Amino acid sequence: MASHIYLVFVHVLLFAYWLAPDWGVYVNSAYVARADLPVTERRRFLQAALRIDLLPRSCLILLLPVGLQLARNLGLLQLPTPAMVAIWAAGIAWLLLSWSVYRTQAMNIGRRLRNIDHAIRIVLAVLLLALSIYALATGELFAARWLAVKVGGFGLLLTLGLMLRKVMGGWAEGFHRLEVEGSSPATEAVFATGLRRARPIVFVFWTTSALMAFLGLVKPF
Repeated sequence: MASHIYLVFVHVLLFAYWLAPDWGVYVNSAYVARADLPVTERRRFLQAALRIDLLPRSCLILLLPVGLQLARNLGLLQLPTPAMVAIWAAGIAWLLLSWSVYRTQAMNIGRRLRNIDHAIRIVLAVLLLALSIYALATGELFAARWLAVKVGGFGLLLTLGLMLRKVMGGWAEGFHRLEVEGSSPATEAVFATGLRRARPIVFVFWTTSALMAFLGLVKPF
C-alpha cells in the first residue's frame, strides 16, 4: 500500500498542474484576440499559450493511466496485469505523441501527428462516455458508481477539449489575414468570435474538473 500512497500523490500533483496552467492559457488567449496590440505581440501571446498548454495537456494524458491504476489498486476495477501494462504503454506513447505534435507544429509532419492525436481523443471520448453510461445502467465494470461518473467526466473533458480546438481553429486563418491584409473588422471578428464561443466551454470544462475532484475525494455514492 505504500506505493499506492505515492501514486495518490502523483494523481493529486497531476490534477494541480493540469488545472493551474489552464488559467494561464485562458489569459494569454484573451491577449491574442486584442485588436489594439501589434501582430508580433499577439503572436508572442499565442506562442506563450501553446507552450503553457503543453503542461496541462501532458497531465491530462497521464491522469488516465494513473487513475485507472488507483482504481485497480482499490479493487474498484478488475483488470488483468497485461491489460494494465498495455494501458500504461498506450498512455506513455500518447504522451510522446503529444510532445512531438508541439515540437513539429511548424512542419508538415506536425499536421499528420496532430491528426493522429485528434483521432485518439475522439475514440477515447466516445469509449469513456460509452463505458460510463453502460456501467451506470448495468452496475457492471466498476465497483462504485462515483467512479463510473468520473470516467464519463473524463470523456466529457476530452469532448470539450475537441470543441475548443474546433472553435479556436479559425485563429490560424485570422493570423494569415492579419499579416497579408492587416487588421480589419472582419478579421478581428474571427478572434473575438472564437474567444466568445470558447468562454462557456472553458467554464463547463473547469466545472466538470471540480466535480471530478469532488467525486474522487468524497466518493458520495
